Amino acid sequence: MKTLSIIFQVLLKSSIIFLIFYIWLKYIFQSTWLALVVSFVITLLLELISTYVKRKKGIKSNLKIKEKEDAENMFFTLSRDENRVDFFFKLAKTRHNNVSKFKRYIVVHHKDEQDVVLYPFIKYQNLKLDDVIDVLNSFKKPINKLVILCNDSDKDLPSFVKNFNQEIIILNKYQTYLSLYKEYDYYPAITERQKTKNSYKQYLAMAFNRSKTKGYLFAAVILVLSSFFVKFNIYYYIISSLLLIFALISFINPIYNKKIIKELL
Repeated sequence: MKTLSIIFQVLLKSSIIFLIFYIWLKYIFQSTWLALVVSFVITLLLELISTYVKRKKGIKSNLKIKEKEDAENMFFTLSRDENRVDFFFKLAKTRHNNVSKFKRYIVVHHKDEQDVVLYPFIKYQNLKLDDVIDVLNSFKKPINKLVILCNDSDKDLPSFVKNFNQEIIILNKYQTYLSLYKEYDYYPAITERQKTKNSYKQYLAMAFNRSKTKGYLFAAVILVLSSFFVKFNIYYYIISSLLLIFALISFINPIYNKKIIKELL
């Protein structure tokens, strides 16, 4: 099912790109067959380039708008909870048998003695290098792997911590939702919600939500099919192109894409 879903997504994205080029190439060449062939070649080349780039950067997964809001409200709820470590202890116990709980963190013990420390840094200030050093210095014995959960971190920190001997993974609230809560299918109950007004970015995100793809694509396809029977002026070419671009943006919306980290704990 997962393979079929991936194939369907690639075909849908390629179809949208193909139609965008076909509309304008038909207008330029005045030849249906030439427009079809050239559009197919361009689409194929773009898909090959896209596949190559994805393999270089790693496959990313989308956080939907609702999930983004949940991630923010879950972080806000945990920031108000004095017993937040209990939640992460229970989360870890859903998959791991040997877990220890301490005042500020939990430790997942493995048979190969490669223990993992999960440290919830639930503060609204950005996680800084000094904070990471303070966390490391708080342990009397060297640790193998440290996972720090935070609201956000300084820009260069995730790459800088690779200089330490320990493996250190830093997750912001969106990455925590995707790589921990969603991966373990265990979520903190939302008891507190942030009261925020919709910004223009949120309106754009709603307008280009993936659920809108079908509507934009359907309207564009109707216009394209009509071009086989009725001669279009440039106005219809522009409108159908815009609809297809909107459909493409909605389908491949890159907002809040985060990389899933396998075997986090």
